[in-house]
Amino acid sequence: MTPEPTNPITPVAAPAPADELEIKVIPEEFYGGGVRMTVEEKKPAAPAPAAQVMPLAPQKSRLPVIIAVVVLLMAIGGGFIYFNRSLLFPAPAAPQIVVETPEPIEVPAAPTDVSATSTNYQSISLIWTDVAADESGFRLERRAGDGAFASLTSLPPNSTSFLDLSVESGTTYTYRLLALNEAGESAPSNEASATVPSSPLISARPELPPAGLDTDSDGVTDLEEGLYGTDVRKSDTDSDGFLDGNEVFHLYNPAGVAPVKLLDSALVKVNTAPVGWVISIPTPWGLVFNTTQGTKATIDTKHGELFTITIEENPERKSIAEWYAEKNPGVNAMQVMPFRSKGGYEGIVGTDLLTTYIPWGDRVFVLAYELNGQPFINYRTTYSMMLNSLILSGMPEITPPLPGAELPFEPSATPTSVETSVGEPTPAT
Repeated sequence: MTPEPTNPITPVAAPAPADELEIKVIPEEFYGGGVRMTVEEKKPAAPAPAAQVMPLAPQKSRLPVIIAVVVLLMAIGGGFIYFNRSLLFPAPAAPQIVVETPEPIEVPAAPTDVSATSTNYQSISLIWTDVAADESGFRLERRAGDGAFASLTSLPPNSTSFLDLSVESGTTYTYRLLALNEAGESAPSNEASATVPSSPLISARPELPPAGLDTDSDGVTDLEEGLYGTDVRKSDTDSDGFLDGNEVFHLYNPAGVAPVKLLDSALVKVNTAPVGWVISIPTPWGLVFNTTQGTKATIDTKHGELFTITIEENPERKSIAEWYAEKNPGVNAMQVMPFRSKGGYEGIVGTDLLTTYIPWGDRVFVLAYELNGQPFINYRTTYSMMLNSLILSGMPEITPPLPGAELPFEPSATPTSVETSVGEPTPAT
């Protein structure tokens, strides 16, 4: 074969016959970069040199740094809070206390129109006008003859009368009252005097038995103390400044601070008769109508003594003194004494000093204390309490009793009580 010229452009030879096909090879320098790259990629890559492992340097602990940072932050924060504590935590405002100044209490007005009367040799009756609306009680003072005034007793508020039984015949007594409250005492009332007459020469009045045992000398016997829940060893059970006997007399509860009344407690019960009288008696006692209309009734004390109620005729409506004189001829007027209840009813106390007569239209209401052989008068103050509770309605109109209407009373039998309560009693205070 003839060597090819060095000219890069080689003339194209005519195609050889098919049976003489000749393969032409491109010189190596003419291979394209892509062909060479493909050939080079197919060559096995030389192994990379092994990496050298460098030993790690020892790591230092960061815990002390963290603790130091935390302590520093706390110190800074604590200092900030401390120096700004008044701004961050202001003190709570003090509560505003509003002090209401109570209205000043003035001393009560003194009672007026005090009068004293004695029509017998055993007592002096006092009445007055209560003009104060804010008194807590009264102090009654008395002097005998030209002596000095001394306190006689204390009385509950709204009192308007008092019966002085501690007098001596032939003596002149002068009285005055002072109203009391928290602010102090009023000026003395006007003075009223009365002279107790000398004892009459006749001795028709029977001698009364002594009063029942009164351990604490409060005007309420030991038996009565049990009726009112009071202390037999303490004269002022509720410590309100008033003797237990005075409170019972004036219809107040001696075991409850004034102005708690007996009717506001369960200590008494109210009884109403068809004829029209109303009276309060201690709750343990019993009352029986001996007639259908209550013209006769009996109160059983459960201790032997009895109280009887009788409505008697006075068709001519005579004065009670005249009516009594006709019923008891020969009785000296000096042997009876006047009576006035807290309800305003006026009458007389008979010669036995245990029976009270009160005019009531064309009738007379009579309340008698029957001892039935008892050696002591155990219920004198309760007797006065019942009279002070008495209510007499209008002028009674009594129809004639039917046959058999009179009902005998037998103390030994169990009484059938006919009672009408006025309101429901509330527990004692």
